[in-house]
Amino acid sequence: MAVKIALVQLPLQSHDYVYSLENVPLAAGYLASHLSCAGNRAEVAICPPEVVNLGGDAAIMRWLEDVHPVIVGFSCYLWNVERTLYLCSLIRQRMPGSTVVLGGPEVTGDNEFLLGQDSFHVGVVGEGEQAFHELVCAMAGGRQDIRTVPGLVLRDRGKPFSTGPRALVGDLDSLASPYLAGTIGPAPGGGMLLETVRGCPMRCTYCYYHKSSPEVRTFSVERTAAEVAWSRDHAVDEITIIDPCFARRPDMGALLSALAVNRGPAQRVSCELNAEDLSAELVSAMVQAGLSHVEVGLQSTNPLALKNVGRRFGKGAFIRGVRMLKSAGVRVMTDVMVGLPGDSLEDVRRSIDFVVENDLCDDLSVYPLSVLPGTVLRAGASRHGIRHLSEPPYLVTSSSTMSRDDIRDAFAHVEEVSNRDLFPVELPRKGQRGVRARGAMISRIVLADPAEGTAVEADRIGQALCIEVRDPVWMEQPGLARKLQVIMAANPFSLVSWIIPEAMFRPGTTPAWIRSVCSSVSHPADREYMSPVTPIRSRQLFLEGTTLQGTRVYTMIPLDGDRSRPLWAALPAGAGSEEEEHHRQRLCRLLGYRPEVRFGDLEEPARDVLDDRLGTVILGG
Repeated sequence: MAVKIALVQLPLQSHDYVYSLENVPLAAGYLASHLSCAGNRAEVAICPPEVVNLGGDAAIMRWLEDVHPVIVGFSCYLWNVERTLYLCSLIRQRMPGSTVVLGGPEVTGDNEFLLGQDSFHVGVVGEGEQAFHELVCAMAGGRQDIRTVPGLVLRDRGKPFSTGPRALVGDLDSLASPYLAGTIGPAPGGGMLLETVRGCPMRCTYCYYHKSSPEVRTFSVERTAAEVAWSRDHAVDEITIIDPCFARRPDMGALLSALAVNRGPAQRVSCELNAEDLSAELVSAMVQAGLSHVEVGLQSTNPLALKNVGRRFGKGAFIRGVRMLKSAGVRVMTDVMVGLPGDSLEDVRRSIDFVVENDLCDDLSVYPLSVLPGTVLRAGASRHGIRHLSEPPYLVTSSSTMSRDDIRDAFAHVEEVSNRDLFPVELPRKGQRGVRARGAMISRIVLADPAEGTAVEADRIGQALCIEVRDPVWMEQPGLARKLQVIMAANPFSLVSWIIPEAMFRPGTTPAWIRSVCSSVSHPADREYMSPVTPIRSRQLFLEGTTLQGTRVYTMIPLDGDRSRPLWAALPAGAGSEEEEHHRQRLCRLLGYRPEVRFGDLEEPARDVLDDRLGTVILGG
């Protein structure tokens, strides 16, 4: 009898669902394809995109219960591991006969956060195709003891232990392509993730990848060419090559020729590489292969910080490489990391200024160091005075050379010199009316007249939800509030944006009522502390008002009542100083103090493939 298996890869969440368009379950595809080609008697179901990418916790749990698998496998990354563990706990409660298996970068032998959880049964460390295959074989054969399968983390009397290391796959072409096998398709947004190598030649101490896969192994050019041809035939508009240092791949010339011949004429290619590795000939060949976007890792210009994390930097070669890319029409995103050991606030500013003053990017990507489990940096963090969050995303909070305030000031400097908001407010995607009957996920609930609404099933709620309060009776009757509490309790990890008319807002009571309705789960979205203005949060409150011209304006109000931060308001594009001052005065009367306000343009989101899959309902009493 075939073993029934369900595989799930939760997306990075956002209030506007933008990342839902990009989630590709590549790891799940490899596992399923390898099981099939290895002759394993397994029936594998990968959670459908419309459920895993759009659905809330209850929707995904409903799918799992319908499949009722013997084995449930999750791909764990720092952006989804806590939500994954929550679902694992539900599986153990509701599906006690199922074995929960975790894989992905979060599964390491020294990840205290993960290994301290008891909601999963087995962890697969590192490259997982063969380990998962042997695990499934052992369970299918009725062999209870799986300790002879290398590459696993198991639990004995509540304590984790390892079954030992596993040799890496020698011939990567022996792993069936999940695209060519028909196991997975393009991302909902039309993109594709392509892996041409495994392993990394770099030894950056903040990265785990080179520890789990130290040798650079290549998929054959023929295999990659076939996958590129597949992408062309399946209307993929962008191929994202996920190799860590693409320009260092062996037989690069042959690979670029294969890309040029097999890709579609309008297909774009993006990759990550080191600018110092480039030559004029290589850039020309990459452009012929379709390269349109590159991410380059600068991280820092400080020699001490670079030495501490095992990176190299050649100033002249870096400048030449980036300028060659830009001259060839390739869009360049340059990365700078904040909080590296040895970097001070002034060092970070110098790195930022180096990029800006030399015009070395089209997009400047600045992000805090994550002190990841399993890395050399994590093991030696105390030596550098590094403090970090113990929970994902493991953000650095200070070091011997940077305080928490220094880290925040570094981001403020970036916003000042780039004239760009690094933490843009995510206005909620509301969803279209009239699509509920077609099975759309609910991304918007309107609290209007309770007598005119309908029931809302918790397993129809999306991964992000907009709740618009149109009738104050909802905030005045506990029985109505409990309807929302039930929905939120079943979807504790769904992001929630509230929209309330200014006339209904009461500074002392409205935020407290919202907090009482929402789930109090510890959400990774609430741990961002670097934003000088509008930190990302899992719960957002917007006041809806009107301008002098009668058009809409939205103002984000902190649910914690923090008056020290500026407010953010979205006015129609082109609104002038008179409109801004009018809005400030109205907020002053409403809030009882004169707040500092940062203004942005109110932009209606462009319609895309998600709009027909998300819907709006009016909740009834």
